[in-house]
Amino acid sequence: MQHLFKYFIWYVLIATFLCFSLLIPNFSSPTNIQNILIGGSVLGIMVIGQALCLFAKNLDLSAEGNVSIVTVIAAWLMLPAAESTFAQAGGLGVELAPVIVVPIMLTLGTLFGFINGLLIAYVGMNFFIVTLAMQLVLRGFGYVISEGAVMPGTPNSFNFLGGGQLYGIPMPIITMIIVFLIFHFFVRQTTIGRQVLFVGSNIKTAQTVGIDQKRIVLFVYAVSGFLAAFAGWILLGKLETSVPNLGAELTLNVVAAAVIGGVSLKGGEGSLIGALAGVLLLAIINNALNLMSVDPYWVNAVRGFIILLALIIDAQKQRFLNRI
Repeated sequence: MQHLFKYFIWYVLIATFLCFSLLIPNFSSPTNIQNILIGGSVLGIMVIGQALCLFAKNLDLSAEGNVSIVTVIAAWLMLPAAESTFAQAGGLGVELAPVIVVPIMLTLGTLFGFINGLLIAYVGMNFFIVTLAMQLVLRGFGYVISEGAVMPGTPNSFNFLGGGQLYGIPMPIITMIIVFLIFHFFVRQTTIGRQVLFVGSNIKTAQTVGIDQKRIVLFVYAVSGFLAAFAGWILLGKLETSVPNLGAELTLNVVAAAVIGGVSLKGGEGSLIGALAGVLLLAIINNALNLMSVDPYWVNAVRGFIILLALIIDAQKQRFLNRI
Protein backbone atom coordinates (compact mmCIF):
# COMPACT_ATOMS: atom_id res chain seq x y z
CA MET A 1 0.00 0.00 0.00
CA GLN A 2 2.88 2.36 0.76
CA HIS A 3 4.26 1.64 -2.68
CA LEU A 4 0.89 2.59 -4.20
CA PHE A 5 0.85 5.95 -2.41
CA LYS A 6 4.49 6.63 -3.27
CA TYR A 7 4.03 6.15 -7.03
CA PHE A 8 0.33 7.01 -7.27
CA ILE A 9 0.94 10.12 -9.38
CA TRP A 10 2.78 8.09 -12.02
CA TYR A 11 -0.11 5.64 -12.34
CA VAL A 12 -2.50 8.57 -12.77
CA LEU A 13 -0.17 10.21 -15.29
CA ILE A 14 0.07 7.07 -17.45
CA ALA A 15 -3.68 6.40 -17.25
CA THR A 16 -4.49 10.02 -18.19
CA PHE A 17 -2.12 9.97 -21.15
CA LEU A 18 -3.53 6.68 -22.45
CA CYS A 19 -7.10 7.92 -22.03
CA PHE A 20 -6.51 11.11 -24.01
CA SER A 21 -4.55 9.15 -26.62
CA LEU A 22 -7.66 7.06 -27.31
CA LEU A 23 -10.03 10.04 -27.31
CA ILE A 24 -8.02 12.62 -29.27
CA PRO A 25 -6.49 11.97 -32.71
CA ASN A 26 -2.70 12.44 -32.84
CA PHE A 27 -2.54 13.20 -29.11
CA SER A 28 0.32 10.73 -28.67
CA SER A 29 2.18 11.87 -31.77
CA PRO A 30 5.84 12.95 -31.29
CA THR A 31 4.94 16.51 -32.24
CA ASN A 32 2.21 16.79 -29.61
CA ILE A 33 4.33 15.12 -26.95
CA GLN A 34 6.93 17.76 -27.68
CA ASN A 35 4.26 20.45 -27.32
CA ILE A 36 3.24 19.00 -23.94
CA LEU A 37 6.82 19.10 -22.68
CA ILE A 38 7.37 22.64 -23.94
CA GLY A 39 4.10 23.71 -22.32
CA GLY A 40 5.26 22.32 -18.98
CA SER A 41 8.84 23.60 -19.11
CA VAL A 42 8.31 26.94 -17.33
CA LEU A 43 6.11 25.33 -14.71
CA GLY A 44 8.67 22.57 -14.36
CA ILE A 45 11.47 24.99 -13.51
CA MET A 46 9.34 26.91 -11.02
CA VAL A 47 7.99 23.83 -9.24
CA ILE A 48 11.51 22.96 -8.09
CA GLY A 49 11.75 26.17 -6.06
CA GLN A 50 8.23 25.71 -4.72
CA ALA A 51 8.97 22.11 -3.75
CA LEU A 52 12.08 23.18 -1.83
CA CYS A 53 10.00 25.71 0.10
CA LEU A 54 7.36 23.07 0.83
CA PHE A 55 10.04 20.59 1.91
CA ALA A 56 11.09 23.18 4.50
CA LYS A 57 7.45 23.62 5.61
CA ASN A 58 7.05 26.97 3.86
CA LEU A 59 5.28 28.31 0.78
CA ASP A 60 6.25 30.86 -1.89
CA LEU A 61 3.33 32.80 -3.37
CA SER A 62 5.56 35.49 -4.87
CA ALA A 63 6.96 33.45 -7.78
CA GLU A 64 4.63 34.78 -10.47
CA GLY A 65 5.31 38.37 -9.38
CA ASN A 66 9.01 37.60 -9.64
CA VAL A 67 8.52 36.35 -13.20
CA SER A 68 6.59 39.51 -14.08
CA ILE A 69 9.10 42.04 -12.78
CA VAL A 70 12.30 40.38 -14.06
CA THR A 71 10.88 39.93 -17.57
CA VAL A 72 9.69 43.53 -17.70
CA ILE A 73 13.09 44.78 -16.49
CA ALA A 74 14.91 42.54 -18.99
CA ALA A 75 12.89 43.87 -21.93
CA TRP A 76 13.20 47.42 -20.59
CA LEU A 77 17.00 47.14 -20.53
CA MET A 78 17.37 45.46 -23.92
CA LEU A 79 14.89 47.32 -26.12
CA PRO A 80 15.44 50.73 -27.74
CA ALA A 81 13.53 53.73 -26.48
CA ALA A 82 10.27 54.56 -28.21
CA GLU A 83 7.32 56.77 -27.58
CA SER A 84 4.75 54.93 -25.50
CA THR A 85 1.44 54.19 -27.12
CA PHE A 86 -1.75 52.86 -25.67
CA ALA A 87 -0.77 49.26 -26.38
CA GLN A 88 3.01 49.24 -26.86
CA ALA A 89 6.04 50.74 -25.16
CA GLY A 90 9.77 50.88 -25.84
CA GLY A 91 12.66 50.18 -23.51
CA LEU A 92 14.91 52.41 -21.47
CA GLY A 93 17.10 53.02 -24.51
CA VAL A 94 20.38 51.66 -23.15
CA GLU A 95 20.01 48.47 -25.26
CA LEU A 96 22.14 46.28 -23.03
CA ALA A 97 23.35 42.96 -24.44
CA PRO A 98 21.64 39.76 -23.21
CA VAL A 99 24.93 38.60 -21.70
CA ILE A 100 24.58 41.50 -19.25
CA VAL A 101 20.81 41.42 -18.84
CA VAL A 102 20.50 37.72 -17.96
CA PRO A 103 22.78 37.95 -14.87
CA ILE A 104 20.81 41.04 -13.79
CA MET A 105 17.55 39.08 -14.11
CA LEU A 106 18.83 36.13 -12.11
CA THR A 107 20.40 38.34 -9.46
CA LEU A 108 17.20 40.32 -8.99
CA GLY A 109 15.10 37.16 -8.78
CA THR A 110 17.44 35.72 -6.17
CA LEU A 111 17.40 39.01 -4.25
CA PHE A 112 13.59 39.09 -4.11
CA GLY A 113 13.57 35.52 -2.83
CA PHE A 114 16.28 36.39 -0.32
CA ILE A 115 14.16 39.26 1.01
CA ASN A 116 11.25 36.84 1.45
CA GLY A 117 13.45 34.47 3.41
CA LEU A 118 14.93 37.28 5.49
CA LEU A 119 11.52 38.59 6.55
CA ILE A 120 10.19 35.11 7.29
CA ALA A 121 13.19 33.50 8.98
CA TYR A 122 14.82 36.42 10.79
CA VAL A 123 12.02 38.94 11.29
CA GLY A 124 9.50 36.23 12.12
CA MET A 125 6.75 37.25 9.71
CA ASN A 126 4.17 34.81 8.32
CA PHE A 127 5.27 33.23 5.03
CA PHE A 128 1.80 33.45 3.51
CA ILE A 129 1.46 37.20 4.11
CA VAL A 130 5.05 38.03 3.15
CA THR A 131 5.11 36.17 -0.16
CA LEU A 132 1.61 37.28 -1.15
CA ALA A 133 2.54 40.91 -0.45
CA MET A 134 5.78 40.48 -2.38
CA GLN A 135 3.84 39.17 -5.36
CA LEU A 136 1.63 42.26 -5.38
CA VAL A 137 4.59 44.62 -4.96
CA LEU A 138 6.62 43.04 -7.77
CA ARG A 139 3.71 42.90 -10.19
CA GLY A 140 2.85 46.51 -9.34
CA PHE A 141 6.38 47.67 -10.16
CA GLY A 142 6.16 45.71 -13.41
CA TYR A 143 3.13 47.77 -14.40
CA VAL A 144 4.87 50.99 -13.37
CA ILE A 145 7.98 50.29 -15.46
CA SER A 146 6.07 49.09 -18.52
CA GLU A 147 3.26 51.63 -18.13
CA GLY A 148 0.91 48.71 -18.55
CA ALA A 149 1.95 48.19 -22.19
CA VAL A 150 3.62 45.34 -24.05
CA MET A 151 7.31 45.51 -25.00
CA PRO A 152 7.93 43.31 -28.06
CA GLY A 153 11.10 42.44 -29.98
CA THR A 154 13.58 40.91 -27.53
CA PRO A 155 16.93 39.92 -29.21
CA ASN A 156 17.35 36.50 -30.83
CA SER A 157 20.35 35.66 -28.67
CA PHE A 158 18.22 36.20 -25.57
CA ASN A 159 15.31 34.20 -27.02
CA PHE A 160 17.36 31.07 -27.75
CA LEU A 161 16.74 29.43 -24.37
CA GLY A 162 12.99 29.79 -24.76
CA GLY A 163 12.55 29.34 -28.49
CA GLY A 164 15.70 27.72 -29.86
CA GLN A 165 16.60 24.10 -30.55
CA LEU A 166 19.65 21.91 -30.02
CA TYR A 167 19.97 18.93 -32.36
CA GLY A 168 16.27 19.27 -33.11
CA ILE A 169 15.21 19.24 -29.45
CA PRO A 170 13.60 22.45 -28.11
CA MET A 171 15.78 24.20 -25.55
CA PRO A 172 13.00 24.55 -22.92
CA ILE A 173 12.76 20.74 -22.75
CA ILE A 174 16.53 20.27 -22.51
CA THR A 175 16.79 22.97 -19.86
CA MET A 176 13.96 21.57 -17.74
CA ILE A 177 15.49 18.08 -17.72
CA ILE A 178 18.97 19.35 -16.83
CA VAL A 179 17.71 21.57 -14.01
CA PHE A 180 15.58 18.75 -12.59
CA LEU A 181 18.52 16.34 -12.60
CA ILE A 182 20.77 18.86 -10.88
CA PHE A 183 18.31 19.63 -8.10
CA HIS A 184 17.24 16.00 -7.68
CA PHE A 185 20.87 15.16 -7.03
CA PHE A 186 21.16 18.17 -4.74
CA VAL A 187 18.19 17.17 -2.55
CA ARG A 188 19.13 13.50 -2.31
CA GLN A 189 22.92 13.57 -2.25
CA THR A 190 24.08 16.79 -0.55
CA THR A 191 24.08 17.68 3.11
CA ILE A 192 22.13 20.91 2.76
CA GLY A 193 19.57 19.17 0.53
CA ARG A 194 18.89 16.56 3.21
CA GLN A 195 18.78 19.29 5.83
CA VAL A 196 15.96 21.01 3.90
CA LEU A 197 13.86 17.84 4.21
CA PHE A 198 14.87 17.34 7.84
CA VAL A 199 13.86 20.87 8.84
CA GLY A 200 10.44 20.38 7.28
CA SER A 201 9.81 17.00 8.87
CA ASN A 202 10.98 17.80 12.42
CA ILE A 203 12.17 21.31 13.26
CA LYS A 204 12.87 20.60 16.95
CA THR A 205 15.05 17.59 16.19
CA ALA A 206 16.82 19.53 13.43
CA GLN A 207 17.65 22.31 15.89
CA THR A 208 18.82 19.75 18.44
CA VAL A 209 21.39 18.31 16.04
CA GLY A 210 22.64 21.77 15.15
CA ILE A 211 20.87 22.53 11.87
CA ASP A 212 20.25 26.26 11.44
CA GLN A 213 16.57 26.35 10.49
CA LYS A 214 16.66 30.06 9.68
CA ARG A 215 19.55 29.62 7.27
CA ILE A 216 17.70 26.79 5.51
CA VAL A 217 14.54 28.88 5.08
CA LEU A 218 16.58 31.79 3.74
CA PHE A 219 18.30 29.42 1.32
CA VAL A 220 15.13 27.82 -0.11
CA TYR A 221 13.48 31.19 -0.74
CA ALA A 222 16.60 32.52 -2.47
CA VAL A 223 16.67 29.42 -4.70
CA SER A 224 12.95 29.78 -5.40
CA GLY A 225 13.52 33.39 -6.47
CA PHE A 226 16.44 32.40 -8.69
CA LEU A 227 14.42 29.66 -10.41
CA ALA A 228 11.44 31.98 -10.89
CA ALA A 229 13.73 34.44 -12.69
CA PHE A 230 15.25 31.60 -14.71
CA ALA A 231 11.76 30.45 -15.72
CA GLY A 232 10.99 34.05 -16.64
CA TRP A 233 13.98 34.02 -19.01
CA ILE A 234 12.58 30.93 -20.75
CA LEU A 235 9.05 32.35 -20.90
CA LEU A 236 10.15 35.73 -22.27
CA GLY A 237 12.42 34.02 -24.78
CA LYS A 238 9.52 31.87 -25.96
CA LEU A 239 7.07 34.76 -26.35
CA GLU A 240 9.64 37.40 -27.43
CA THR A 241 7.36 40.00 -25.85
CA SER A 242 7.14 41.28 -22.30
CA VAL A 243 3.83 42.15 -20.68
CA PRO A 244 3.39 43.21 -17.05
CA ASN A 245 1.05 40.31 -16.26
CA LEU A 246 3.40 37.69 -17.66
CA GLY A 247 3.34 34.74 -15.29
CA ALA A 248 -0.22 35.35 -14.09
CA GLU A 249 -1.76 32.28 -12.41
CA LEU A 250 1.58 30.47 -12.38
CA THR A 251 1.65 30.35 -8.58
CA LEU A 252 -1.60 28.40 -8.41
CA ASN A 253 -0.38 25.91 -11.02
CA VAL A 254 3.04 25.54 -9.39
CA VAL A 255 1.56 24.75 -5.98
CA ALA A 256 -0.96 22.40 -7.58
CA ALA A 257 1.76 20.53 -9.50
CA ALA A 258 3.88 20.12 -6.38
CA VAL A 259 1.01 18.84 -4.22
CA ILE A 260 -0.34 16.60 -6.97
CA GLY A 261 3.17 15.17 -7.26
CA GLY A 262 3.17 14.14 -3.62
CA VAL A 263 4.98 17.07 -2.00
CA SER A 264 3.25 17.48 1.34
CA LEU A 265 1.98 20.85 2.52
CA LYS A 266 3.04 19.77 6.01
CA GLY A 267 6.70 19.72 5.01
CA GLY A 268 9.55 17.24 4.90
CA GLU A 269 7.98 14.82 2.46
CA GLY A 270 7.95 14.26 -1.29
CA SER A 271 10.41 14.29 -4.15
CA LEU A 272 11.27 16.45 -7.12
CA ILE A 273 10.61 13.51 -9.44
CA GLY A 274 7.07 13.35 -8.06
CA ALA A 275 6.72 17.12 -8.55
CA LEU A 276 7.84 16.63 -12.16
CA ALA A 277 5.06 14.09 -12.61
CA GLY A 278 2.60 16.66 -11.28
CA VAL A 279 3.86 19.18 -13.85
CA LEU A 280 3.51 16.66 -16.67
CA LEU A 281 -0.02 15.75 -15.57
CA LEU A 282 -1.13 19.39 -15.64
CA ALA A 283 0.62 19.90 -19.00
CA ILE A 284 -1.16 16.86 -20.46
CA ILE A 285 -4.54 18.03 -19.22
CA ASN A 286 -4.02 21.59 -20.49
CA ASN A 287 -2.90 20.30 -23.87
CA ALA A 288 -5.85 17.92 -24.16
CA LEU A 289 -8.39 20.56 -23.18
CA ASN A 290 -6.92 22.95 -25.76
CA LEU A 291 -7.06 20.30 -28.49
CA MET A 292 -10.70 19.65 -27.61
CA SER A 293 -11.39 23.43 -27.76
CA VAL A 294 -12.80 23.43 -24.25
CA ASP A 295 -13.96 26.81 -22.96
CA PRO A 296 -11.15 28.51 -20.94
CA TYR A 297 -13.49 28.92 -17.98
CA TRP A 298 -13.91 25.16 -17.85
CA VAL A 299 -10.14 24.80 -17.93
CA ASN A 300 -9.91 26.81 -14.69
CA ALA A 301 -12.68 24.72 -13.17
CA VAL A 302 -10.81 21.51 -14.04
CA ARG A 303 -7.61 22.90 -12.51
CA GLY A 304 -9.47 23.76 -9.33
CA PHE A 305 -10.97 20.27 -9.16
CA ILE A 306 -7.51 18.71 -9.61
CA ILE A 307 -6.11 20.81 -6.77
CA LEU A 308 -8.94 19.78 -4.44
CA LEU A 309 -8.45 16.14 -5.39
CA ALA A 310 -4.72 16.40 -4.73
CA LEU A 311 -5.34 17.91 -1.29
CA ILE A 312 -7.79 15.12 -0.44
CA ILE A 313 -5.29 12.47 -1.52
CA ASP A 314 -2.52 14.19 0.46
CA ALA A 315 -4.66 14.27 3.61
CA GLN A 316 -5.68 10.62 3.26
CA LYS A 317 -2.10 9.58 2.61
CA GLN A 318 -0.95 11.26 5.80
CA ARG A 319 -3.71 9.59 7.83
CA PHE A 320 -2.85 6.19 6.38
CA LEU A 321 0.89 6.57 6.98
CA ASN A 322 0.25 7.73 10.55
CA ARG A 323 -1.81 4.59 11.23
CA ILE A 324 0.89 2.22 10.04
